[in-house]
Amino acid sequence: MFQQREFHATPAAQLREILGRLEAHIGKLAHASREEAQEIPALFDAAQAHLIELERAGVPLPAETLRFETVSATFRRKAQVFLRKVGGAEGLAALRPTQTPAPEQWWWFIDRWWAEQRKVQRRRQMKSLLIGAAILAVLSVVYVLFLAPDKTVSQTIRLQQMAEQLAQAGDNAAALDKVNEALSLSPDNVHLLALKGVLQTRLGAETDAATTFAAAEAVSGSREQFLLARAQVYLMLGEPEAVLVDAEAAIAANPQSARGYLYLAQANTDLGNYAEAERQYDEAGRLADAAGDAEIAAIARIQKAYLYQQLFLPTPDSPVENENPPQ
Repeated sequence: MFQQREFHATPAAQLREILGRLEAHIGKLAHASREEAQEIPALFDAAQAHLIELERAGVPLPAETLRFETVSATFRRKAQVFLRKVGGAEGLAALRPTQTPAPEQWWWFIDRWWAEQRKVQRRRQMKSLLIGAAILAVLSVVYVLFLAPDKTVSQTIRLQQMAEQLAQAGDNAAALDKVNEALSLSPDNVHLLALKGVLQTRLGAETDAATTFAAAEAVSGSREQFLLARAQVYLMLGEPEAVLVDAEAAIAANPQSARGYLYLAQANTDLGNYAEAERQYDEAGRLADAAGDAEIAAIARIQKAYLYQQLFLPTPDSPVENENPPQ
């Protein structure tokens, strides 16, 4: 647990040192140890206490206040990673001080904020699913009558859908079994290989995952296409932070990647970064138009329309009855 260090510097210098540690801990959160992650709430406490003390003393701190707000926003975006590191809601509850923190110490209740965000995401997904269900009902008739694949392809699709449902439910071992069964029928399926690698990573088989990802990249034909396939898997599994990493890498490989910008926008929408998402939907549509990709262009514009609708939904920062949510 974080303990305040002894300093001989000024209070403002102490604040800057604490902010630096907070930024470093959150910046490397995905690779941090459990102990480092556990220090973060107490570091927030210390930084807030110094800000309040210096503000009361009449010391202007615009730069430090901005740093505190920025690192707070970054921490919210990484809430899921933080909770996984500390052992979930129970692990965070075990860290809380005996005296219940004040509501403005929202970092001690980041689990509740994350739970509310997931509810909002599910409401958004349900809206999309209702619209998609009507479209699929029509397409399924056309598919059966005119485009039905052979039994091998049908079985592969069925197994993939089962694997995705199991993965979304958190049953990674069972999902991996279904993926392996599907790959026995379609060994060069990039999406299945990407899903297999992600599941192996979740199960702690990092070496096996690296081998699987290498195979996926080999059959995909390009670094960009592999990264987009894996980003799509992360989108399906509700891991927007991972989507950002792969989508940004895909754009680095091909700056004209319309799908890369589309996935960035979808991930930022899930994370609540609406201004960024809006710009990225526009860029995805522009690039898709230039490439003659009507499908991606249409998806980008439809998703942007959904984004505007979401702005009228309750936000994850709305108060929750009988709780101490983030402010």
